[in-house]
Amino acid sequence: MVNNKMIEIKQDLDSLSYDTGIEIKINKDVFDDSKKFAKLTSSQFDNIMMADSSLNRENILVAFLYINSYIGCRKRNEDGSEKSNAKEYPEAFFKSIEKMSEELSMSKDTINQCINFLTNSTDEHDALLIKREVGSVQPDKSKPPKNVPNIYVLNNERYEQEIKWALEKIVQLYGTDKFYPFVKGNNQK
Repeated sequence: MVNNKMIEIKQDLDSLSYDTGIEIKINKDVFDDSKKFAKLTSSQFDNIMMADSSLNRENILVAFLYINSYIGCRKRNEDGSEKSNAKEYPEAFFKSIEKMSEELSMSKDTINQCINFLTNSTDEHDALLIKREVGSVQPDKSKPPKNVPNIYVLNNERYEQEIKWALEKIVQLYGTDKFYPFVKGNNQK
C-alpha cells in the first residue's frame, strides 16, 4: 500500500518491533472520505477469522462488512457527533437476501449461512449481529402480502433502540401499520 501511494507511513518499517505503534495516513486522493468507511473492530475480525465453520471465512467477512457498511451510515455533524435526528437514520440493515446475493455475487444459501453464523452466539463468541424478523405487509388489500426483509443491527447496548427506529422506518417505507406472518415460498427475508 505504501509503494502504491495508498497510505503514508513516516516510520521505518524495518526497524520496528512487534509492539510499536504505527501511524498510518490514508491518501485521500485514492480512497473515499473516511466517513464512508465501515469500521471493523479487532474482536469482530477475530470472531470471524476464528470461526469453527464449514463456511469460507472470506464470505463471512464480506457479508459482515457489507451489512456493517449500511449499519454505520448514520449522518453525522461536522465534528463527527451524531445528528439529533438519529431516529430518521437507524443504524440497521434491512435489505433482502436476494439483493445481497446480487450485489455480493454469492448464492442466497451462502448468504443465509453467513448471516446465521453472524447472528448466533457460541461458547467461543457472542453474535456479531442481532436479527429481528419482521414478517410480511399487505398495504394494498387487492394484492397478496409480501415479505419484508429482516432487520439486522450490531450487537451492542443500543441494539433495541436501533431496531425500534428501523421498524418505524419500515412502516413508513411500506406504508403499513401492521405486520403479518412470513409468506411461505416468498424468500425476501
